[in-house]
Parts: sequence; structure tokens; C-alpha cells
Amino acid sequence: MCVHLGLHLGTGGQMQELRRVRSGIQGENDNLVKMHDILDAQWLYDNHNDERYLRRVIKPLESILIGHKRIIMKDSAVNAVCYGAKIMLPGVLRYENGIELNEEIVVSTTKGEAICIALALMTTSTMSSCDHGVVAKIKRVIMERDTYPRKWGLGPKASMKKTMIKDGTLDKYGKPNENTPADWLHSYVDYNAKNGKQDSDQRGQPAGVKVEPGASSKKAQAE
Repeated sequence: MCVHLGLHLGTGGQMQELRRVRSGIQGENDNLVKMHDILDAQWLYDNHNDERYLRRVIKPLESILIGHKRIIMKDSAVNAVCYGAKIMLPGVLRYENGIELNEEIVVSTTKGEAICIALALMTTSTMSSCDHGVVAKIKRVIMERDTYPRKWGLGPKASMKKTMIKDGTLDKYGKPNENTPADWLHSYVDYNAKNGKQDSDQRGQPAGVKVEPGASSKKAQAE
């Protein structure tokens, strides 16, 4: 382009310097360092185990996300989000004001570590007025898995389900079989099932047991 401008002006021209003056929210006057600074900082860390210089020249990832509104997650929900779990409202500890629908936000820990970038599915007013639901949809996970300990599957229902699988009253996939107690069939709700509602005639029947349509009415007539 510089050459073409010179030809158009009739004087000739060439590029002397190409500079990137901005990248995201970082400008050319914001915390710039030279490659020699990085080399010196690495030498200082390798030979004297001093990381202060290295921390000054290399900024954390969170420094480019300060323009995003934040949602703070509980420590017990961090690893589940790293594995792709939905960002549910019970796992949210704090949230900023002014979050709008479909706005790009950053989900972080209580220490300020970025977990993921997400799109808000609730506004701030909605989050403050309800106690359940999906808060945001994950766009990109930033944190590595298992950075925080795994905390899902430790509740009373999950522990009871693991015990029943071990005892053989549920199959290896956690589905009912012929040994499943009746109280479990009536009390447990499988939220991962494709059909959210179960037929009242088939509720309480273990997997693989067919119930003929109208069987309950025939039984009532016989009585």
C-alpha cells in the first residue's frame, strides 16, 4: 500500500516501520517490554530462583479480561465447569451489576482465576430474583481440568446410588432392574432421561418390564 501511495503521488514511497499499536485492550504504552527483558528475567529465575522480574514482564491471562463483567463461582463447582458442565445458579457465589442477556462475560474463581468465557443467559436482575436455572453458556474453557478437586457425585443421592450399584439393586449404568426397591423407583427422578415425564402407569416399573396399555383399568374392573 505504501508503494502504491508513492506511485499515485508521483514521488515514490516505501514502508519504514510497521507497528501494532493496540491488541485488544492492551496499547503500545501499556506494560511493554523488550525480548531482552524476557531473556534476562528467565536467566535471573534459572540462576537465582528469583521470579519477581519474570512476573513483571509476563502478565497473567486475566489482565486482558478486565473489561468483561464477571461471575464468581464456588470452589466446589469450578472443576465441573472445566469438564463442560452447565453454569447453574446454585454454583454462583457473586456476580457483577449490569450483566445483560447474551453478553460475553468471564467466569472466575474466588481467587480471580479465569475459568471460562461464557455468554450470559440471565441478567443481573434475574439472577437476584430466582434460585435456580442456567446462568450462562460456555463459549471457551480457559482453566485446565483437575486444577481444583472434583466435587460432584458426593451428595446423599449419588452416594446411595453408588452403594446400590455395588449391591446389585441397580445395574452398572444406574438403571433399575428386578432387584430395585419400590421406594427408590417412586422417589428417584432421572433428569438425564429423554422423556422428562413418565407415564403414571409405567412409573415404578424397572427397565425392560413392559406394561400393557389399559392394564390398570382391566385390573380395576376385575376387582
